[in-house]
Amino acid sequence: MNTVSKAAFTAAASTLLFVDQAHAAINFGQSNVDQDLAGSQNSAEVTIQNLISNFMVFLGIIAVCYGLWGGFKILTAGGNDDGVSSGKKILVQAGIGLVVIFLANSLVKFVLGALFVNA
Repeated sequence: MNTVSKAAFTAAASTLLFVDQAHAAINFGQSNVDQDLAGSQNSAEVTIQNLISNFMVFLGIIAVCYGLWGGFKILTAGGNDDGVSSGKKILVQAGIGLVVIFLANSLVKFVLGALFVNA
């Protein structure tokens, strides 16, 4: 048994020694990744507005999913007044959330546009 374990450890160690050489022969497309790491040529204003726009889209998707959950609760309430009222409450909250998201998006774009135009 001792000889078998020694042979296994020797095989594992020799495999680890040759992994680096085998890895060097495989092309994983590193040159393509290095080319894309240069970044974009956008200004700070455009980059910030893109980040905020993407975040607002994410929040909008969350609000729509929340509204769908409220509709699902109403549909599956089965005539239960508590289930219907909680579903309606969720729908109203999702609607208010969407309005707030759109107003916040407009306000942020206005403020960022005013800040970076005067700079």
